Amino acid sequence: MKFLFSLSTLPLFLAASSFAQNKAPTLEEVAARRWSEMNADRIAGTADGQGITLSDVRRQIEPVISQIRASAKNDSEFNKALETAAHETLKNIADRQLVIAEFKLGTGKLPSMYIDQEIEETIRRDFGGDRNRFVAALREQGTTPLAYRKTIEDKIVFDYMIGQIRKAAMEVSPGRIQEYYDKNKARFLRKEQFQIHQITITQGAAESAEEAETRAQTWADAVGHPEKIPDAIAKYNLTNANQKGKELGFADVAKLVSSDDYAAKGGEIGWFDIEQLNEKIGKTLNTLKDGETSSAIKFDIPGARKIWLILRRDGHRDKGYASITEQDVFAECENRVRAESTTSVVEKWLNELRQKHLVETR
Repeated sequence: MKFLFSLSTLPLFLAASSFAQNKAPTLEEVAARRWSEMNADRIAGTADGQGITLSDVRRQIEPVISQIRASAKNDSEFNKALETAAHETLKNIADRQLVIAEFKLGTGKLPSMYIDQEIEETIRRDFGGDRNRFVAALREQGTTPLAYRKTIEDKIVFDYMIGQIRKAAMEVSPGRIQEYYDKNKARFLRKEQFQIHQITITQGAAESAEEAETRAQTWADAVGHPEKIPDAIAKYNLTNANQKGKELGFADVAKLVSSDDYAAKGGEIGWFDIEQLNEKIGKTLNTLKDGETSSAIKFDIPGARKIWLILRRDGHRDKGYASITEQDVFAECENRVRAESTTSVVEKWLNELRQKHLVETR
């Protein structure tokens, strides 16, 4: 495999993209730039005999030029970053062509039905099923239905081949997961945490503060003693409550009466660092045991109606390292090991293809 990177002609199409140039180009500059784009094209490299042109590289780099410019401090840094992006893009295009070549060597030809289905879905989704609009859009982009079909075919083939390689790397052993956890244990250091459910009672527009507090304490008593929930529902005429043959609990009451964003989830908030919690809430949680509910805690918010919170403590974690036996910790380790394994396997496979097929970049 040869690597003779020299994209010296590439800056011709970027002449108007100088880091320091912010004003709109003149008509003469636009014409000169367009002439350069049309006449400076050449083969930048080949992969398995398939040519890669500078225009191929340009098409992929142009959408990110503004992002590269924004992150550069001066012209020199911009040009260096642009050259790096051009080389990386050329390498990616070559890899893509090698993957497609490998498919053709092994599997052969992609059944046309897969390409037809993809194109029909695009026409349906993006053009309301109007094929004429689809063809017109291709014409505006300077391409043809036949060229677009080839693009779709290459995409399907590439995604399929990479998917097959990644699939082989998806299975990871418990030993590798444990090894990752041991090497990255600092990532799982956490502060003291509580797991919480919450019901928020807000003072009604036609309700006095005393009436609202009575209502809040009634619900706090009910969720603490679930057998009282039906009576509380009847007291406040919540006729939409489904009580048929069902024992109601904290989550049901939260969905019925809570006025916060957690109501739809039955009041479930999840785990919180104690440092993130209001001091009054933190002290209340420390007095509860797991599974216990609090009385209604009053909060006065200046310029707003009074609110009361009813809390249920669901769990507690001391400050320290999260155990790998915890489901979320194990899942994070597994996902990270799988991602690393997938990246490694794909890169190894691409290296083998680069050795197997002739790649030359000029």
